[in-house]
Amino acid sequence: MENVHKDITQKLMDAFSRFRRLHRGSPLPGLKHSEIRILFRLKKIMATNECGARISELSKVMRVTSPTVTQLVNGLEDRGLVERSIDPDDRRSIRVTLTQEGEAVIQKAADTFFAEFSSLVSHLGEEKSLLLIELLTESFDFLRNNTPTKFFRDKE
Repeated sequence: MENVHKDITQKLMDAFSRFRRLHRGSPLPGLKHSEIRILFRLKKIMATNECGARISELSKVMRVTSPTVTQLVNGLEDRGLVERSIDPDDRRSIRVTLTQEGEAVIQKAADTFFAEFSSLVSHLGEEKSLLLIELLTESFDFLRNNTPTKFFRDKE
């Protein structure tokens, strides 16, 4: 019985690993996955703070160093997708905001993601899709709440 449990555990780990690798791609040519993540994060922050985000904020929520975020923002700024401005509440601080072009790129990426998942729902059918949602949600909650390491912890 223990060998069966180990085999199933390994297969489950392999399945999660495949999804992680699948997620690394970018839905839009010319943009890295990490750049799209920053754009989506900025959109979320700007929904509650139209002044945008500080580099340190982005660094914290994305779990990467500030220099990494600065490099990504530099590239996005060069392409006209984000812009920097002085924080109106603290003139020593810089805020990053989306441009109209950045908003358009996010919309295109969101439409692409939705279409891909919509095709998965069509492939699996309604019943299996709902079961998958239930199992993934239950798995996420279990791993987030019952693992001692930070490996499965989320910050959102």
